[in-house]
Amino acid sequence: MRGMCLAVGGLLALGFAGSTVAQADVIAERRAGLRAVGATLEAVQQTIQARGDTRALVARIDQQIAFYQTFPTRFPVASLTLPVAQGTQEGQTRALAVIDTNRAGFELASANMVTALTTLKTAAEAGSISTDLLRATGGTCSACHRQFQAR
Repeated sequence: MRGMCLAVGGLLALGFAGSTVAQADVIAERRAGLRAVGATLEAVQQTIQARGDTRALVARIDQQIAFYQTFPTRFPVASLTLPVAQGTQEGQTRALAVIDTNRAGFELASANMVTALTTLKTAAEAGSISTDLLRATGGTCSACHRQFQAR
């Protein structure tokens, strides 16, 4: 009996540890994906300023579209924590709990970003990304931050 209790306790402990690891993974994936989005938008800006060939950016923009198509699934309730001053410690995040209470709004914001990135990709394929289009894409990104991210 004692052995069985220890075994069950051990399995429960592994389960809790597994959920903590899974939460850390989803947070790490989100952060990496969002850094990649920022790097892509910076690359677009640099290419525009240098009057370079934007067609070289199409593959990167495609990756960001794929990321945002799964973006809402990267915010399970367990990963939404109360905001902290910096939000950079293990397990801390600036994603507000309103994501869960307004999931439809969050999914719409993600869909808006997919639309903005798709428009950006079309312009990149044509070799004609304007600064206004890049600014509009950044504005779509910022609109989500204002509503769903702690500052």
